[in-house]
Amino acid sequence: MGKEMMIQATEIAGGQWQLFRDALKSADLPADDIDLPGRTFFEFTLDSETVAWGGFETHGTDGLLRSLVVVSTHRSKGVGVTVLRVIEAKAAELGIARLHLLTTTASGFFEQQGYAANQRGSAPPLISQTEQFMGLCPGSACYMCKALSANARK
Repeated sequence: MGKEMMIQATEIAGGQWQLFRDALKSADLPADDIDLPGRTFFEFTLDSETVAWGGFETHGTDGLLRSLVVVSTHRSKGVGVTVLRVIEAKAAELGIARLHLLTTTASGFFEQQGYAANQRGSAPPLISQTEQFMGLCPGSACYMCKALSANARK
C-alpha cells in the first residue's frame, strides 16, 4: 500500500465557521447547534487543500462524534478513515473513553471502524440528552458506540 496520508487537523476558528456550515448543509447534516459550548470541530487538510470537516462534543468521559463530512472529490480514498482516527485520538487526549454517534447513512462505514450498533435507549444520559439525540437527528438514525481506551466500559 502507499504512504500514509499526512492529513493536518486545525481547530475551526474565524472565517472557517461559514465554510464548515456550508459543508454540513451540502451533506445534509445538522448545523444548528455547532456553536454551542463543549464542541470541538476541525478542518482537515491534505497538501493545503481542505478534504474534510468533523469533530465531537464532550460530555464527561463520553463524547458524541459530530458531522464527519469528506469533500466529495476525496471520498472513497481512505480520507474518512484517516480523519476518523485523528478525531478519535484527539477525543482520547481530552479524556473521552467512549465515542457515540448517530447516523442515517454511514452505519456500514462506522461498523468497519469498530463501532457497534446499540439500542438508542442504551445511550448514557448525558449523550441521550444532547441536541442530536433530542431532535436534530431523526428517531430512525442508527446509534453506535466505540470504546476508545481499554479501561472504558461499553
